[in-house]
This record gives sequence, C-alpha cells and structure tokens, in this order.
Amino acid sequence: MDFTLNSLDCSEMHNTNLRSYTISAGLAFKLECSEMQNMTWRRVPDQRLESIRGINIRGNALWFLPANLSHSGSYSCLSRIGNETWKTIFEVSVENKTCPSLNRKDEVMSTKEITCLLPYIFEIDPQAQVTWRNNCHPLNVTNSKVFPINRSRDMIGLYTCFVSFTFEGQNYSAAQTTEVYSLSMGYVVTKPEMIYPKDETQKVKLGESYTLNCKALVGKNDNGETLIYWHKGLKLLDYNTSIVKEGERDYLLSVVYIPEVTEEYLYTNLTCVVQHPAGSAFGRVFLIPASQNERYYWIGLGLVALLILLCAVVFLFRVDLVLAYRAVSSSATKSSDGKWYDAYVSYLHGVQHGSTSAATFALDFLPAVLEDLYGYKLFISGRDELPGEAVHEVIADTMSRSRRLIIVLTSQSCVLPQTDTTKSILPDKLPISDHDVQLKATNTSSDQIWASYEQRVGLYDALVKQGLKVILVQVEDGVEEALLPESLRYIIRTKGILRWRQNASHWGNRSFLKHMRYQMPPAKRRKSQELMVI
Repeated sequence: MDFTLNSLDCSEMHNTNLRSYTISAGLAFKLECSEMQNMTWRRVPDQRLESIRGINIRGNALWFLPANLSHSGSYSCLSRIGNETWKTIFEVSVENKTCPSLNRKDEVMSTKEITCLLPYIFEIDPQAQVTWRNNCHPLNVTNSKVFPINRSRDMIGLYTCFVSFTFEGQNYSAAQTTEVYSLSMGYVVTKPEMIYPKDETQKVKLGESYTLNCKALVGKNDNGETLIYWHKGLKLLDYNTSIVKEGERDYLLSVVYIPEVTEEYLYTNLTCVVQHPAGSAFGRVFLIPASQNERYYWIGLGLVALLILLCAVVFLFRVDLVLAYRAVSSSATKSSDGKWYDAYVSYLHGVQHGSTSAATFALDFLPAVLEDLYGYKLFISGRDELPGEAVHEVIADTMSRSRRLIIVLTSQSCVLPQTDTTKSILPDKLPISDHDVQLKATNTSSDQIWASYEQRVGLYDALVKQGLKVILVQVEDGVEEALLPESLRYIIRTKGILRWRQNASHWGNRSFLKHMRYQMPPAKRRKSQELMVI
C-alpha cells in the first residue's frame, strides 16, 4: 500500500511516501527508491544498513539477499532536491511461509494469461528458471514467464511464480503472488475479430483526399478494454473511433481521414490494430497510385459503352432515321440507274381466284399512298399491261426495269402451282414462252399461272442476279408459311414479311406503312412538295 504525506514550513517542503510489503523468509526481495541524487537509506529509527547481514544497497535499490525474519521493520529512503525533501518509508513484514502473500491482483475477465512481473530478476540473470504454483500447490508449468488461464471460475485463486537466479555468484530465489478473481459471474470475453480491412491494395490519386476505414468485432461486454488504432510503421495516424452496436454484438470503427494523399502514404503498409487482453487482430491497407493508363482504360470503356448504346439506338430506330434522312437530303434527287419503275406489284387477281383484300391493297391502297402521296411510280400487274403484248415478255422486261418486287400473299398463295419450287429455292427451268405457260394450264387457271410466273421470274432475278429486292406483304389471314415455295420461305427468313390489315384505320397501318417506305427506294418527290413548287 502507498500513502503520500506533505508538510510545509517556512523554508522547506517535505514529501513522505508510505509503502508496505509482505515477503517470505528465504526469498530475495528488492525495495526501489526514486532515482535521485544524495539518496540515503536507513532503518527506522536511524540504524545504518551496513551493519545488517543479508541487506545490500545497489544503486537506488535495497536488496534483501535473502530476507529473514529479523528483517521485518521500517526502512526509509531520503533524498533532497533544492529545498524539497523526499522521504519514502517501506514497511516490511517477513513471514515464515513457502509462498509469499498476495502482492498483485488481476481480474479474470480481462486476462487470458498471467505474467511473472519480476523484470529486474531477468535483467540480472536471463537464464533464470521459473516454476508456478496455484494456492501454493505446484503446477505442471516449467520455465515459462507466462501462465495461461481460460477465464473461468475454476481459474480463480492465488498464482505464485518462483524464479531461481544467480546474482554476484550466489544462487537465490524470488517470488511473486497474483490473485485472479472475477467481478461478474458468467462473463465471457470474446477475442476481437477484424472485419475489414484484411490485406488490401487500394488505388488512390495523388493530391486528392482519401479515407481509411477499419471495423472490428469486439464481442459483448467489452468493458472499455479494447483499443483500436492506425499506424504507419512506428508512427501513429490521427484517427476517430466510434462504437456501433449490431444486435448483441459490439463493433469498433476507426476512421483515418487523409486530406491530401502524398508520396509518403504510397507503397507502405497502413495498419489497423485492435487490441484486447483476450487477443488482438490487425488488417493492412497498401496504397498505390491509380495509373494514367487505368484512367484512359475507364474513359475508353465508357466510350465503348456509349458507342454500343448509340448502335442500339440506331438499330431500334433505324427505320425512322432512314426515313428522316431521306426527307431532308435526297427526296428531290432523280435516280440515274435506268429503271422505269420503283416497284413491280404482283398479286393474284381475276374473277375465279382473285382476293378482295389483295385487289383492294394493290389497286386502291398502294396507288393512293405510294403513288399519290409519296410520288412513287408503280407497275401493277392486271392494271398496267397493254392489250396484245406477249405476257411473259412484258413481265420479264418490266421486272428488269423495276427496283423492287412487291409480292402480295393471300390464303390462295398457298395453293399456287409449286412444281419444282417446293424442292429448291429456285426452279430448275423458267418458262420462256406463252406456249410453255399454256402447257401448264391444263388443271390450273391462267391467273394462277401468271401470278406464279411473275413470282418465279422476280425471285430468280432477286436471288440469282441479286438485282431486284423483294418485299413480301401479307394482306389476309390463312397464309401458311410451310405451304409456300422454298424461295418465298427463304425471303421470309432473311428479310421478313409485312402485314397489312384491310379494315384497320390509318393509325393501325402506320407501322406497316413506315416499314414499307423503309424497304422502298427513296422517293423522287412527294406530291405535296410538287404542289408547293407549282
């Protein structure tokens, strides 16, 4: 126990400290006074120590080598600094016990091990031997300055470490007794666990600010014994600490704010440490500069993403973009490809096999929209032939002078004469005269024969010569793709098919008209534009 008494007179200040110790006979013991000059040791009341056997003065320390029962009493250490006098009185009680009385306490909840705190002995003799006792009963732990405990009620009690050492050629023993106790029953201490960082490499930009974050699990009932901090080498970093409770768990957060990243923070370990008597954990952050190439990489990646997005927009709105471009750029230019017609319209017509939907589309809708509104020039089969002309010659010649072939498909298209066309994309042989056509008309109407002939000539030109583009239009239900010639099925697979609804409003056919115009060549001039010019 320590006490301090102060007294003041007119000329001097007197400071007196009182300390008490209980030691065992036969053990070495040391009393240490503050390191001051002009220090004097005495046995109270005023006995010089040189005459007492077993007591030696070494520097500022008074050694009992070893202590015996006659050494019980009071010892004083007197030193003077200026007008101040410092006096320490040591009350020493020597007992005839194997294990010395308690001289150190340690609470079980904050200790995972007991250390033999006799450092001055190990400084004298680094080879000193250590043994341990619990409540003065020998333990099976030898030559270890640390004795592990598991922080349970079974570990509560007195633990004594005995140290055998050599001093000035003589063998001695010293001892220290520690009491392990518990203030709270059922208390469990959890070893801290580092949540983040682990071992991380982070990229930073020189000159910019940066924040380091550290989070550690400290368990329940931390009792304020856990420390968390950051350091760089041997230098502590400025940090802020806070406690976060998540359910029944407590976490400690430590944050380091770097206002400006400089070279000194690069290529070195910035370590977050969490310490607790039950254990410790740490995590490291290694900062490296973000390269200029990486910056260009992300810029390039962003440009690629933008390009992909732009391509997607162009693809989704390609029809509108093409029509808008035609409207503002080349709508008034004349084509110089030598063609007479923008499109050849082929449909099944006639009294017996004609389709009302096909006739309405070919003879009413297309002329009203493509010719009258957008200025296209169409050749419509059944409307524009001249009497007396050789039909097959007119078809072949007119298609060669057309830019597009519009084939109108109805439910009757599925029962057209198929001949070779059901077996291959193109027929092996095209009819070359009216007589050849008439030979095929034995069981088939002429309307069907000529519609089939138109399609075959046009498809031959489109697929072999690749000079005529085909537009397929379905104008009524009942068209079964499986029953169509292979050539038409090929066009459907590669180019698609447009669907027109006879009874739909203008808005209902708006998408059809837009895609029809998209597949048609650019119009020379819209009628409305011509009227404005006139």
